[in-house]
Parts: sequence; structure tokens; C-alpha cells
Amino acid sequence: MGRLIEVLKESRVNGRAVGQFNFSTLDQFQGIVKAAKELNAPVICGTSGGEADFFGIKEAVSMARIARERENINLFLNFDHGKDVDLLKKAVDEGYDMIHFDGSDFPFEKNIELTKEIVGYAKERGVVVEGEVSKIGGKSTVSDEKMEEVTLTSVEKVAKFVKDTGIDCIAFDVGSVHGVYKDSPKIFPERVDELLNIISCLVVLHGGSGVSESDIKTLIERGVVKINVNTELRLAWKEAIGDAFEENPKEITPYKILPLSRDAVCDTVKNKINIFNFAQKRV
Repeated sequence: MGRLIEVLKESRVNGRAVGQFNFSTLDQFQGIVKAAKELNAPVICGTSGGEADFFGIKEAVSMARIARERENINLFLNFDHGKDVDLLKKAVDEGYDMIHFDGSDFPFEKNIELTKEIVGYAKERGVVVEGEVSKIGGKSTVSDEKMEEVTLTSVEKVAKFVKDTGIDCIAFDVGSVHGVYKDSPKIFPERVDELLNIISCLVVLHGGSGVSESDIKTLIERGVVKINVNTELRLAWKEAIGDAFEENPKEITPYKILPLSRDAVCDTVKNKINIFNFAQKRV
């Protein structure tokens, strides 16, 4: 199977994006794996700090390894929005393929310092590193409220961060936010062009759940190689379980309920993979 950095670079050349799909339960993970196998597409399974704490770092690594070997798929594991340097080093040591250090809460120079430390540690061990300069807002929830106004970091500042840290990927703010809101985000795809004209870097989109299909495709054309999706998976998971109990409120057997949430997550992931131009259905 291919190395993650190679898969991401090939995606950029071929006008595709790899989906990162977060999980915190086994049925969610199974849904992602099922979609990847059915469409013969690479996927990145993500765990945020909270998701990793609930599911377990060792457990996530073990499940990823089992899925790769058993299903013969390009499946990678990323520690998403990690804010603790020591915890990210632990994820590297345990076998994560990628780590995302989110130092956006730190002053700019401190963010550079900590990110460089992570880069030095991870790259020696063949692990891809993603960095973040500006805080990408919102939460992985569904809200009837309107989005807060987004402030975009200057492209020049982001380029300096990339150069000074040596990261492989940058979580670049183009107007998206985490979560799904009443109004759609205003996307600025030209910012990807501006950054890639200054420096060669792999560009990542966070907050993919709330972005329209046309904007997604435009961003991929501009050079975005990884798109993170979480909220839509959580929503599909919740609705499937809720519908199951509404139809049969007396059912208490988990293995009769959870396949429904697994399949709902699978369908959502397959839809995203198709939008990201990566579906290659198995013959």
C-alpha cells in the first residue's frame, strides 16, 4: 500500500482530494472502512483529542492496521487538532501515520517553535505533519444559528509559517468553519492559488461538512489535497440510531441497531469520496 505523503502528492497532480473522516465509535470506523473498500479509495481516519481519549490511541492504531491488512485498502490514521506536544509524540510512537499540531492558540513565534519540535520528531519516524496558523472556528455540531464572521490570516504569514516549520501540510483558512450552520460559508478559493504561488505545500481544508459541492470541487482544482469531514458523519450516525429506536423502541440488541448507523456513515463517506473525485469501484 502507498505511503500517505505519496498518496497526497499524487492527489494534487491528478486533481483529487483524500477525505479525512473522524470517528469515535467502532460502527463509525466500520462505515468508513466499508466505503473505502467499496469505492477502492484511500481514506484518512481522524481522531481529535476527545475522540482519541474515548476510543483509545492504541486501539485506533490496532483497528487501522487490521482494516488495512484484512480489506487491502489505503487507510491512514491522523491525530486531528492535537494541542499537546507529548501526546502527539505518543501518537507517533504508537503508529499514527499523520499528526496535526494545532498551535493556533499560541503566539505566532511560539507556534512555530512547537511545530518545529513536532516536525523534527515525527519526520524522523516517517510520519506526516500538518500545521495550523490561524484558528479555524466553529464546532463539529449542527446549529440553526448563522456562522460567525470569519477573519482570514494573511497568505504571507501562512507562507512564513510553512517555510519556518518544514511541515508537510497546512490547514489553510479559506472561509470554512467546523460544523454545519444555517448559512453556507463564503469560500475564497483564490487564497489557495496565492499560497501555492509563494511556496510549495500540501493544502488541507478543515470544516468540509458545511461547504457546497461546487466550492469543494473548485478548491480541489486549485490544489487542496485533503478535506476533513466530521459533523455530517455524526449527524448521519445520530439520525440512523434515532430512527432505529423510533421504529422499534423495544429493541435492546446493539448488533441489530449499530449496523444501521454503520451503513449511514458508509453512505455519507461514499458520497464525499465521489465529490472528491476518488471513487474507483472495485470490479
